[in-house]
Amino acid sequence: MTSDGRTDAETAYDRLAETYRTRETDPYCADLEFPATTELIPSVGGKRVLDAGCGHGRYAEWLLDGGADVVAVDASEEMVARARERVGDRAEVRRADLSRSLDFAADSFDGIVSGLALHYLEDWRTVFGEFARVLRPAGFLVVSVHHPLDDYLAFEPENYFETAEERMQWSADGEAVEVPFYRRPFAETLNPLLENGFALEEVVEPRPRPTFEEKKPESYEKRLRQPTFLCVRASLR
Repeated sequence: MTSDGRTDAETAYDRLAETYRTRETDPYCADLEFPATTELIPSVGGKRVLDAGCGHGRYAEWLLDGGADVVAVDASEEMVARARERVGDRAEVRRADLSRSLDFAADSFDGIVSGLALHYLEDWRTVFGEFARVLRPAGFLVVSVHHPLDDYLAFEPENYFETAEERMQWSADGEAVEVPFYRRPFAETLNPLLENGFALEEVVEPRPRPTFEEKKPESYEKRLRQPTFLCVRASLR
């Protein structure tokens, strides 16, 4: 937590916001995570959908193009500003901290999409509890996160079973930016969801598309054999 009350992750993403949209063309997003996640999202025409952790608004834009009524939230003020620029008045975009109670009434949404956002939160029971509260009965939830196995292999922790903070190093205009996130065991990715009344519908460990190989051939074979992301669709029971 910084002196102005923001988390380290918020500060990092404020710094990354200016150039973050360029990451959408990175093969890990464009040819691996994004297509796998969007394939899990049911038809959204006429539905009210929350984009939870919207970043630059990539999923918000995709949902809008599919006919959804979208509300997009992010903890980073700079990311919120970029998402507003992207979608204009087509969606409501506001700042919200997913680690706290959401400022929405119960049964406000038909669906929730959260793309590569939840691994920045330590406590998933609170956030899934809030998702359950604001979803209407039988509402859908689609989430993509780091795969626990990939985090474990990358950081080689002494204890696989603990949920603990790790740090990635990214770059913003040539400056190194440390981005904190939480790795967790596989059980802790699914049990908080089940404990809050969700029923699993599909779990995907996506493999890279052929276009990934064209852009990043040095990583393609590894990512065919080792999972990178975990994508889940669930519904509220």
